[in-house]
Amino acid sequence: MIEESMTLPDNIIEKLRKQHLFENLSIEDIKSAITRFEEIHILTGELAFRKGERYHKGIYFLLSGEILLTHPNTHIQVACHNCPVGLSTFLGKTMYTMNAIAQSDCDLLFVHELCIYRLMELSDDFRSKLIKDIQIRLTHLDNSSNAFLMQSVYQTVSGVMSSPVITIQTGKSVVEAANIMKEHKISSLLVVNRKQIVKGLLTSNDLTRKFLVDLENNIKNQDVENYMDTEPVTFPPEFPIVEALNELQITGKTHGVVMQNSKPAGIVSIHNISTMLFENSHLYCAHIDSMTSLDELKQVFKQIYRVARTLATSSRVSREELTALSSIHRAIHKKAFQLTSDAFKAEKNFKLTDYSYCYLLLGAGARREMDLRPQINNAFILADDMPDTAEKHFKEFAAKYHENLVDIGYYPHNSNDDVMTVNLVLKYSKWLEEIDGWSSKGSKSNKKYALPMLIDVAALEGDIKLAWSIRNYVLKKAADRPAILTALVKQYPAIKIPVSQFGSFIVEKEGKYEGMFNLKTQALSYIVNITRLLSIYAGITDMGTIERIEHLERKKIVSEELATQAIIAFDTITETLINEQVNQAANNQEVTSYISPASLSLFYQEKLKRALQFATIYTSYGVKFLNEI
Repeated sequence: MIEESMTLPDNIIEKLRKQHLFENLSIEDIKSAITRFEEIHILTGELAFRKGERYHKGIYFLLSGEILLTHPNTHIQVACHNCPVGLSTFLGKTMYTMNAIAQSDCDLLFVHELCIYRLMELSDDFRSKLIKDIQIRLTHLDNSSNAFLMQSVYQTVSGVMSSPVITIQTGKSVVEAANIMKEHKISSLLVVNRKQIVKGLLTSNDLTRKFLVDLENNIKNQDVENYMDTEPVTFPPEFPIVEALNELQITGKTHGVVMQNSKPAGIVSIHNISTMLFENSHLYCAHIDSMTSLDELKQVFKQIYRVARTLATSSRVSREELTALSSIHRAIHKKAFQLTSDAFKAEKNFKLTDYSYCYLLLGAGARREMDLRPQINNAFILADDMPDTAEKHFKEFAAKYHENLVDIGYYPHNSNDDVMTVNLVLKYSKWLEEIDGWSSKGSKSNKKYALPMLIDVAALEGDIKLAWSIRNYVLKKAADRPAILTALVKQYPAIKIPVSQFGSFIVEKEGKYEGMFNLKTQALSYIVNITRLLSIYAGITDMGTIERIEHLERKKIVSEELATQAIIAFDTITETLINEQVNQAANNQEVTSYISPASLSLFYQEKLKRALQFATIYTSYGVKFLNEI
């Protein structure tokens, strides 16, 4: 099991100092630098990490026992004794290229990468030895070229920071700070005293959320030190931007300070980092838009896993990967729609744009939470004045479009027939009838999904007003009859996470998915569904699950702790899902939502168990809340 501590024990420090990396570091230096760590005990045959698994964000130091690094498809093997493990991936920030298998019972110390960078900044001896060890390890792994080293070093914060740093002295007013920001077109200022010692960081968000929120009282006390962040996030210049983004998101801050030799060297913002990291996905969408055949889209779909694997190296937060992947899926849907529409026009002499309609993405597509192989979940809203003959053509088009999406590679929806695209072509008034029917007490509507699902809508083609009118109608119905939500909760299956009371995973006992469980239906759907219903109750119009959870916290419907747990669970589950789907696609296996927990490293098994437990707590709270309406 994994044991977490806050203070590095003296006996661990003594073991570290026997390793050549730490031999010239004092006990005080090691204690001050290593503040984020985990003591790990693994048994013979267990994995510290697995090939294809995402970087664990740090280095393992082997304190006792033996670890063997192996590659399943080669004869490469590297034995590790009393040394660090995971060096090449620490450099590359991607995925592990080897399996790390315990050859005997092992004790390891996992040190977070931020602490490794502190040690590198603290000691030139540690830095030079670590770099040399990485080079030696790469040679052992039969990949020692300088090209590999250069490609593995991702962009650092020094390459994206704004410099020189613009400062303001303590004692100055927030009005002066705002004018300086306006003059330099920046969103943050470093606050220093007369000796130029850093005292804090002031951002435009601080001005809005701390000063302007209570202007009447704060106008009498305008000193910047009253509104600045006194403990800003700091990074060394060589810190990777993907990790900086993660640190900022975890701490809930928008800016960080780059420090070199204990002096400020620059400022990084979450906005600039995110823009840089995901600009390539937008270029990829533009490439899709230039395609001229469904066969080309089919080939793109088959290669999405490569994009996902690239995104995994550019983000440490899975929700951003889902957003980027969803943009690509949306681009494929739109292009397939255009190509199908052009072919339909040529065959039937019928032009869709001659009529008022709206083509919708429902569910994960609308929330921008699509994984590698999402289900088809689409709908059409037709204007009430559309002639019957045109409505018939739209239904024919929808059937053909659905067929093309399946041919490209998308899963048909696995529920009953009434959620197939062809049966979701309805006139506007008919949609309202369906919603009214479900909203009525004791209704037997054959589209029971309509009320909650129509909150997750995105208009890809046609008149967006039709989509938003339907969505607002649903929210109004729920506001008028909140008991509807209680009835909806009872439609969902009982919460049964795939972890037993003894802490072991519950998996399929036989059949195609023996030894596996479905991460979507047995974990992720609980968080998504209960968040959606709570959002309907609260009248929240945010689309993404994370944004909804954060808004529910602001409305005091869920506590800060519960919201944090839910977000951690969501990120962990989706990260595991995407990672497994990438591995499935790379190995020419069917891409599904099933995973084999036994194939995960101990690190990821424990991480996933905690996420599943968080999901249960959050979902149980939501069910109880809605049942008490």
